[in-house]
Amino acid sequence: MVHLCFPRHLYNFFGIFIMLSRFSIRSVIVPALATMVLLASVGCQEVPITGRNAISLVDDKDITAKSIAEFKRLKSMQKMSRNPSQIKIVQQIGSRLSRTVFWDVPNAEWEFVVFHAPGVMNAFAMPGGKVAVFSGLIDFCENEDQLASVIAHEIAHVVARHTHEKYSQGWMLKPLGAATSIGIGTTIGGTGVYIPSVGSAASGGVTGITQSAFDRGKELEADHIGLIYMAKAGYDPRQSLRLLQRMEEDIASKGGPTVNGWLANHPGFPQRQIKINELMDEAMSHYQKIEESRTHTVIE
Repeated sequence: MVHLCFPRHLYNFFGIFIMLSRFSIRSVIVPALATMVLLASVGCQEVPITGRNAISLVDDKDITAKSIAEFKRLKSMQKMSRNPSQIKIVQQIGSRLSRTVFWDVPNAEWEFVVFHAPGVMNAFAMPGGKVAVFSGLIDFCENEDQLASVIAHEIAHVVARHTHEKYSQGWMLKPLGAATSIGIGTTIGGTGVYIPSVGSAASGGVTGITQSAFDRGKELEADHIGLIYMAKAGYDPRQSLRLLQRMEEDIASKGGPTVNGWLANHPGFPQRQIKINELMDEAMSHYQKIEESRTHTVIE
């Protein structure tokens, strides 16, 4: 759902504007006023499930076209899996989840692929519905529900248009006329690992927007949305918590961090587990309404 809005944090501009007007600093006031008018008139979207208002200053078709091109390039750079059972399980989960989220993102052209990368516990999704899962993550998951929790989390990033919002934030921080230099990057949410950007800015460099994962708030929101989606698709949401616990134990056993996560801006496992526990009753209510079989497939 897209509508006009005035983001709450921009109300702070009014106080600043009034203060500056007393000093008649026109060189500051006029640009500030122009920015306020622009931001007050742009479209905002309501994020499904959470209902949060998110600003969007970028063209959906442009973002999708760039993402599709980058996804195609990623597939040419990565080794594709030839494991039929892994491909089948990812396609099966993707099909169920894409049907579940259809009305929240009806224009997505979903594509689910598996990259052959033993030991790499990772997955990502890009605008337009392009999703990739690394074989190491499939090997690590105990059952279909655990794998579905990660794919649902990645799909949640697409549905919530987190990339659009990230671009919009970058656009607001750039000088006038320089916004077009923002390039496409691939941010990873499921396991907290980031794949370096494969896009570059028009100037030849890579902007900060492509060099970090989504912020903690977006990751926690994707956890929330993904948990509900997986439950509505008939996957046991409790397995999401189980997977995070196993990942935490696995990383700790290898001497890795468990509190701050791999990246400073990615929530630590304890924080994610607490939030998921708080949402579990809501998720279970959706899960229990599903009248289809809930067979846990063991991944070979």
